Amino acid sequence: MNQYKSLIKNSFLFAIGSIGSKAISFFMLPLYTRMLTTSDYGQLDVLQTTISLLIPLITFQAIEAVFRYSVDMRENKSASSVLMNGILLCLFGMLISLLLFPVFARIEPFSTYLLFFYLILFFSMMNGVLKQFVRGLGKIKIFVVSDLAYTASFVTFNIIFLVYLKMGLKGYFLSMVLAHLITTFILLVFGSVFKYLNFKSFDKSFMKTMLIYSIPLIPNGLMWWVMNVSDRYILTYFLGFDATGIYSVSYKFPSLITLMNSIFFMAWQLSAMQEYGKEGYDNFYKNIFGVLSSFLLLITAVVLLILKPLMSVFVADAFYESWKYVPLLLVGTVFQAFSSFFGTNYTASKKTKGAFTTSVYGAIVNIGINLLLIPIWGIQAAAFSTMLAYLTMWLLRLFDTKKFVKIKIDWKSLIFSIVLIGIQILGLYTITNTITFFIVETILILAMLFIQRKYIKQVYNFGMNLLAELRAK
Repeated sequence: MNQYKSLIKNSFLFAIGSIGSKAISFFMLPLYTRMLTTSDYGQLDVLQTTISLLIPLITFQAIEAVFRYSVDMRENKSASSVLMNGILLCLFGMLISLLLFPVFARIEPFSTYLLFFYLILFFSMMNGVLKQFVRGLGKIKIFVVSDLAYTASFVTFNIIFLVYLKMGLKGYFLSMVLAHLITTFILLVFGSVFKYLNFKSFDKSFMKTMLIYSIPLIPNGLMWWVMNVSDRYILTYFLGFDATGIYSVSYKFPSLITLMNSIFFMAWQLSAMQEYGKEGYDNFYKNIFGVLSSFLLLITAVVLLILKPLMSVFVADAFYESWKYVPLLLVGTVFQAFSSFFGTNYTASKKTKGAFTTSVYGAIVNIGINLLLIPIWGIQAAAFSTMLAYLTMWLLRLFDTKKFVKIKIDWKSLIFSIVLIGIQILGLYTITNTITFFIVETILILAMLFIQRKYIKQVYNFGMNLLAELRAK
C-alpha cells in the first residue's frame, strides 16, 4: 500500500508544477497562432528541436546521470560530486556547441536568432542539471516551485513582449531566457544547491562511473529525438516552414496526453528505482500499467470527441487544418507513454543498453516512412510514421524487459480499446453531420468505459481506502 501512496503523493506534487510548465505550449496557442505566422512557428519549432537534439549529445546525457546518482546519494556527501560532475559536463558541452558557431551563423533560422539560440541552449542544460539534482535528492517541493516560477514568468514576459511590444519571435526567445534566469536563481537559493557547489568535489573516478551509465543513453536519446522531432526537418526540406508550423501546432494537442504522462512518469521513475528488486514489484508493475493504459486511452477518446470544436477555439484560421494530423499523433503519444513506462526498467537496473537497441528500430521505422511517404502523402505521413515508430519501440521493449520484470498484460481489454479508438478516428474523418458524430463517438467512449471497468474500479476502491485512512487520522 505504501508504494502506491508514495507514487500518488509524488504524482500530485509533480502535477502542481508540471500542469503549468508542460502545458504552456498548448494553453498559449490562441496567443501564439495569432501573434506568429505559420512560417514563424515553423522556425521556432526548428530552433527548439535543434536544442533538444544537441543537449543529450554534447553533455553525454549528463542530466540523466545526475538524476540517477543523486537518488542513490541523497544521504551521502558524494552528492556534491554528482552535481559538480554534471555541471562540468554541461560546460564542456557548451564548448563543443561553440565549435558549431560558423555552421549555425550561415543557416536560417539560426543566423537570425543566434544569440538567443546559445543562451537558451546554455540555460536549458544548466537548469536541467539543477532540477534533476534537487529532484533526485527528494526536494520535490522545490522542483515544483521552480516549474511554477518558470511558467508564471514565461507567460508574463510573453504577454509583455508579444502582445504589447510586438517583438515577434525575438520576444518569445527573450521571455524564455528571462524565465530560465529566474528558475536558476530559485534552484540555487531556495533549493540550497549552493552548499553543494564545490569544485574540489570533482571526482575523476566517479565521472567515469557516471559516463559509463550515461553514454549508452546518448544514442537512445538521439533515437527518441528522431522519433519525436526529426520529421520537422524532413517536412521543412520537402514542404517548407509553413508545413512545419502546421504540423507543430497539431503536435500541441497530443501534448495534453504527454503532459499527464510526464507528471506520472517523474513519480513513476522514483517509485521504480525504489521498489526495483523488492518482493511484489512484478504485481505493482502490472497494476500500474493497467491503470495507466486505461487512463491514457480514455483521455485519447475524449480528446477525439472534442477535437474539432477545441481546434476552432484555440488556433487561428490559418492553423485550423492541423486537426487532420492530430488523431494519429494522439495514438502515437499513447504508445510513446507505454514505451517510456517499460523503459524505466533499464534505468532502475542501470542496464541501459536495451534502451538504445529498442530505440534504434523505432527511429529506423520513423525516418524510413518519412523519407518514403512525405513527398507523396505530405504532413499526414509524418504523423503516421511517428505512431508506427512508437508502436514498434513499445512492442520491442515489452518483450525485452521481461528479463527484468514478468508482467501480464490484459491484452483483451487493451486491444478492444485500441480498436474503438481506431473507429473513432475513422468517424472523425468520415461523419460530416455534427449530431450523428457526437452520438457515435459518445457510444464508443461508453463502450470503452465498460471494457476498462476493472481498472476504473481498482482506482475507485484505492481512492476510497486512502480517503478512509486520512479521515481516521
